[in-house]
Amino acid sequence: MPAGHTGPGDNRPIEDYGVAARRAGVLIPVVAAPEPYVYFTQRSAALRHHPGQISFPGGSMEESDANAQQAALREAQEEIELHPRHVEVLGELPEYPTVTGFVISPFVGWVAPGADVYPDDAEVARLFAVPLAHLLDMNNYRQYPYERNGQTYQVYGIDYRDDHIWGATAGILLGLVQRLAHAEGQPLDVPRVVTDKEARHDG
Repeated sequence: MPAGHTGPGDNRPIEDYGVAARRAGVLIPVVAAPEPYVYFTQRSAALRHHPGQISFPGGSMEESDANAQQAALREAQEEIELHPRHVEVLGELPEYPTVTGFVISPFVGWVAPGADVYPDDAEVARLFAVPLAHLLDMNNYRQYPYERNGQTYQVYGIDYRDDHIWGATAGILLGLVQRLAHAEGQPLDVPRVVTDKEARHDG
């Protein structure tokens, strides 16, 4: 199981993660096309948290949100104009604590193929899609060291064309892959360990 993931059903009180931890919800929007694909956003460089990074639609819970799922759907509507009526939430993955103090609840959403989406210029620099088959292939993942504030962490990454998806987003994807493998009785493989340079320039 990827580092950062708790086990199924192990979601803990937010206080267990420290006084500064914040809950967030993200949506993994899988479009129900003949060959399904997943939407990703590249965050605006003007944002306070994780500027310029590739992520799923989502964000911190607000007082108006009843739960993390509502936060994920609200943020998806704000960021890419994906209306909740076009999304069937299939399930929730285990929460994912990050080194930046967020505790992310990921939700897998089955998106109607005719749903229109448009990136919000204030929050999203770019909206793009990756074939689901590419994301489900364990051979496409890498594990490599990442240094932050003098500490070295092992993070995950996956490339698609010129985009490098890494960190919590890649870790959440890997958790989905491994849970599907477990459900199908397949062995739980782990990504190949490479250097940071190799991870960003491999293949």
